[in-house]
Amino acid sequence: MKCKRIIATLLCAAIPFGTNIFPITVPIAHSASAESMTFEELYALDENQLEQYCSEHKLKYISKKEAEENLADGRGTSVNIKPNDYLLKGNADLLESDDVNAFNRKNYYDYDFEKMISDLNMPEKYYRFNSEYNDFSYYRKSETDVSGNTKWTYIKLASIYVEPVSSDANDSSIVRLYQLIPVWTQQNPLVYGGATFKFGRSPDSPEEIIKNDNLGDVNSDGCINAVDASSVLTYYACISTNQDEGYTEDQKLAADVNNDRLINAVDASNILAYYAYTSTNNSEKKKSIEDYIQNK
Repeated sequence: MKCKRIIATLLCAAIPFGTNIFPITVPIAHSASAESMTFEELYALDENQLEQYCSEHKLKYISKKEAEENLADGRGTSVNIKPNDYLLKGNADLLESDDVNAFNRKNYYDYDFEKMISDLNMPEKYYRFNSEYNDFSYYRKSETDVSGNTKWTYIKLASIYVEPVSSDANDSSIVRLYQLIPVWTQQNPLVYGGATFKFGRSPDSPEEIIKNDNLGDVNSDGCINAVDASSVLTYYACISTNQDEGYTEDQKLAADVNNDRLINAVDASNILAYYAYTSTNNSEKKKSIEDYIQNK
């Protein structure tokens, strides 16, 4: 049984060796005000009204034509969040560096992505989150001193993937999604920026594959059973109350049995269901837990 996680380096803004992106990662300083529109009001604006609103509130405006071009290119839609306040207790991480290779690109489970998604406050009527595409992105900023010397600093951001709900998954809705994501999120003080980009490996960065041969076997005792399910529930309870959970990186990979990049009660339930299946199935060839979950 193997669990594989492919880490694709996503480099935002003007990083010359980054993946092919269309950046709109502008630092956000505008929080919601009394004059800010609700999402429903923004959604109802016509093109000219939306452009005027963005101009008046100093928000990033993406034209309908620009959004249509992104849609034609098959670009994804992501919102970048400064993850400082979402690091789970007991973990530490480097978030700023002048060396882009100094970051830990594999510690996804050290952060509370569920709370980030909740805090974004996106209207469920129009959008949903695809946690399988959540990851980290890296934004490069520059500072010039009085002598004219420029210093570049890389910032590690949490990248949250957003997509239209299935009932609205048409070209018009997706175009409006591209237009409103930066407008809506720039009014949220938690958000650093938004970016649309094509998913893919950075040209100068080799693809990394993280393997775990113990999917579901969290305690690595050679068995997948109720003990593992109980361990996952304990982990979930700990991170839900911001306590130190003590899992290693391999244990986190093993616990995320449905590969949705979250470790929660759903994983524990899947482990228990698989344990019941293996306990009552007397055939010599039993499904792996991956196959079992995919086909149940």
